[in-house]
Amino acid sequence: MNWLALRLLRPYLIVAAALSALSTAFVLAGARVIRQQAEAHGIVVAGYVPDRTGLCERGVSCLPAGTATSLAQAVVLVATFVPLLIGLILGVPLFAREREESTDAFVLTQSVPRMRWLFTKLLWALAAGAVCTAAVAVAFRLAAARYTLIVGEFGYSLLQVAHKHSIVFMVMQTVFITALAGIAGLAGGRTLRTLVMSVVAWPVALIVAQLGGLLLAGVTAVLVSWSDSLSMMVGTLDEDEVAAFAAVPLGMGTVVALLVGRGIVRRGTR
Repeated sequence: MNWLALRLLRPYLIVAAALSALSTAFVLAGARVIRQQAEAHGIVVAGYVPDRTGLCERGVSCLPAGTATSLAQAVVLVATFVPLLIGLILGVPLFAREREESTDAFVLTQSVPRMRWLFTKLLWALAAGAVCTAAVAVAFRLAAARYTLIVGEFGYSLLQVAHKHSIVFMVMQTVFITALAGIAGLAGGRTLRTLVMSVVAWPVALIVAQLGGLLLAGVTAVLVSWSDSLSMMVGTLDEDEVAAFAAVPLGMGTVVALLVGRGIVRRGTR
């Protein structure tokens, strides 16, 4: 069963792995060039640190104009859109293509229960998407995030909200989009329709995740303020912890998508 699922997923797994590898290599190479350019201009970047002219203020680029700034902007774009692209690559054709080409009938001739088929393919796609995105996210966080924090243009600063410099948040985006696209394809059975629905849903999901994360962080802060023991254990919430809270709604959305898919399969077997 697992072998059959992986065989059918193989082309999409290869594309997702290739995108992940290329993106990771670009982030690492870009971070190296940015560091060399900054050091050549006497600037040491580690988040927000002083350069020879003063302090790197939030929203003001301290990077040298030209190659360094352009690469930092490109790295921001990679961190923003790679989680979405990997999710689409793995999720859109997961069931939509099978239903569109009626190849799902072949699976059922192998005496494979529909429910098992649904979750086997979904879980492999979710795991592959998480691994592929995690590689890019780790490289971005460890090597490049310190430089993209000080890219000054408003548009790129706004795009940073989509990844929040958080490995967990980036990975959960891919997991959610993969599940959403897979279930949309299972319900609709059309590849193009599934693609459009998933792309449109992505910014909505980000907004909901941001609001949900802020709400959870606010509730946690209130609870912590009421308890001295919790205050000592948790301390003050930092940006990484708030980003982790924003990943919770995406996880909940993934669970809902799986439950919807289960309901669709059950109705189809009656």
